Amino acid sequence: MEDIIKLGWWQGDMACLVNDSGRFLAHTEWMMKGRGQLGETKDPLELAILEAMKRRPFGTLRGPGHPPAKVAGFYRMEQAPWAIILFATGSRVLAPIVRFRGYFALGGILCTVLIIVLIRSVAGKMVHSIKEISQAAENVAQGDYMTPMPQGSQDEIGQLINSFNVMVQGLKERDFITNTFGRYVDQEIARELMRRPEAARLGGQKREVAILIADIRGFTAVSESLSPEAVISMLNQYFSHMVEVIKKRKGIIVDFFGDGVLVFFDPLDGPAEPTIHRVIQCAMEMQHEMEPINREMAKQGLPDLAMGVGLNAGQVVVGNIGSEVRAKYGIVGSAVNLTQRIQEVAKGGEVVISSSIYGYSHHYLHIKKSFDVQLKGFHQPVNLYVIDGSQDLSRAK
Repeated sequence: MEDIIKLGWWQGDMACLVNDSGRFLAHTEWMMKGRGQLGETKDPLELAILEAMKRRPFGTLRGPGHPPAKVAGFYRMEQAPWAIILFATGSRVLAPIVRFRGYFALGGILCTVLIIVLIRSVAGKMVHSIKEISQAAENVAQGDYMTPMPQGSQDEIGQLINSFNVMVQGLKERDFITNTFGRYVDQEIARELMRRPEAARLGGQKREVAILIADIRGFTAVSESLSPEAVISMLNQYFSHMVEVIKKRKGIIVDFFGDGVLVFFDPLDGPAEPTIHRVIQCAMEMQHEMEPINREMAKQGLPDLAMGVGLNAGQVVVGNIGSEVRAKYGIVGSAVNLTQRIQEVAKGGEVVISSSIYGYSHHYLHIKKSFDVQLKGFHQPVNLYVIDGSQDLSRAK
């Protein structure tokens, strides 16, 4: 028994030898003298060992307490009906485990603190970025597009900021197009114009364009017999059809004035002939569109409408007109005034063109009649032409 106690790997205090019934045969502790039976003192650990020996050949048991006051292990011999029991102080035997538990707890606390710090750091940056995006969104809602937000990282927040910047740039471009060219300009034409320097600054450039002005004949008299709601409904239906035709032919709507509309067709840096052809096609298609418009009017019990169209080509100033606060892309010049006078001459259902338009298109355009007229504000009579509305210009060159 003493040799077992001396083993280097064992941290025991006492060893003893008992038989199968728990009777002491030998022990190493002098305080055990006089003891004859394991468990006779009702010690919980000894009673547990005695019970465990009946069920299994070896095992380890702990006494009460945390850590336990004592730890015991037993081993039943194969060649004799005996068992070796070793006792040790719990604090000494379990010291490595207690230390490990302390280190583990300390490590867990440190890891928890580190995780919390990392979460607060990452979450703090995330919350800060989200607040910046939220504030930027409020600024955009108020019309302030500001400078693009710095992306800073390639993570999800960085991708969100990049997507936000792309969205803001798209909104900024759309608003610029709307504010500069209005809502009724073909987007392709608007982007083409934006690539030109004069489209983004006040002022303009003088060049030749084709001009179209259309107006409903006798609309003032018609509107006086209708309610305001009916008048607005008529105009909305009329303009919805006209705008689609104008956009289809790539016209640039400068303004609506009452029941009239001012449009110009810009050749940009190209030849004038294709532009003249487009403005003529647009005018004739607008007149043809009056048939479905009037069918809609008839269904609502509203009177038929008739439109007169005037076309002209000439030198105007093209560019942004207005102030730094509010500007609009448009045209000014005497050619606009002449087009307005030509439109006033046109009867319902007619497309009247000037000699400048006729000069570009006389080789393919069928003229119904021509006449000279003294226009208001002009000293000399002006030669005008009425287009034959039945002709097909789709194959004209």
